[in-house]
Order: sequence, then structure tokens, then C-alpha cells
Amino acid sequence: MLYELFYKYLILNGRASMPGIGTFGVEQVPATMDFENKKLNPPTQNIRLESFDIATDTYSLYNYLARELKVDESDAARRFQEFAHEIQKQANANQTVLLPGIGRLRKDIEKGFVVEPENENKQVLQDLWISKTQAANTGLLDIYSSGKPATIKEYSPETNPEKMIVKESDDYWWVIAIVLAIMGLGALLYYYI
Repeated sequence: MLYELFYKYLILNGRASMPGIGTFGVEQVPATMDFENKKLNPPTQNIRLESFDIATDTYSLYNYLARELKVDESDAARRFQEFAHEIQKQANANQTVLLPGIGRLRKDIEKGFVVEPENENKQVLQDLWISKTQAANTGLLDIYSSGKPATIKEYSPETNPEKMIVKESDDYWWVIAIVLAIMGLGALLYYYI
């Protein structure tokens, strides 16, 4: 129960600190274009362990836990510290601790605590396959490899001159502006004369 609340807080706020272990952070990875396979990879989120024992804003975490558990803040802080201590104890005993949605937490002699992602290819959105003409119309670059160093070629969509020309007969905004200006001047002359 306490882990689910911690995970929910982490996802909603982007950062959450676990005493004795470190600060977890959510990293946004933007969408990428795979030119070779002609597909657009969706944006993803990675959760990483940023640092060891740097408290971010534990007060708001304890406040959140107290509201969710319907207990006072000191009791929520005590429960969470016991929970964090239990996870730390399991990781120190050369065990990997599975944190669902985050990955496996383990103790590394050189780096302290390390999180191995649960599934790096976990995506909410699917890849988008695009054709060469769709890639050309988006203004993206297409890369060809011919055994030589990669050549970068930029496509520009075909322009149809008939579509680019605005018909003069359809563009009368200036006539309406002149008529309104004359009407305004007429109203001013009528009022003051």
C-alpha cells in the first residue's frame, strides 16, 4: 500500500525522495525519428535514481501520505521511513528489490544504490510507421547510406503554383476597411456639423 502511494506521488510530481536510498526522478524522453526503419518512436518516461540521500521536499510527500492514509503527518513520516529502511535493508543484503513501474533496486559497492529499469522498451504509445512521402511532407531529413559516409538529403514538398497564388478577386478586405472608415468619418461630420 505504501509503495503504491509513493509511486503515485513520484509520477504526479516528477521527483520523490526515499530516505537512505536517494531521490527518484522522472525523465521525459522526447519522440525520435528512426530514418532507417521509417518510423516515428513515441515519447517515453524513464525513472532514474538521481542522487544519494538528497532530500527534495519530504514535507509535501509526508503531507500527501498523511492525507491518503488518513493519519497524522508524524505517523505517515514514521511509516514511510520504516518502509524505506526495510527496502534499504533488503538491498544491502545483496538482494535486488523489485519496485514495480520503476525497476530493480540493488546495492552497488562503487555507486551506492542503482536502479536497473524494469523494461526500457515500455511504451504507452505505439511506433508510427511513415512512408517516404509522409516524411518528405513533414520536412524531416531522410538519410541514405551508400557505403560512403552518410549523405543527408532534405526533401521539400512539391509546390503547386496554382495553390500558392491567391486570387485577387477573393481578396476584398481592404475595400471593407475603406467603407468603414468613410462611414466613421461621415458619422463624425454629422455629429459635429
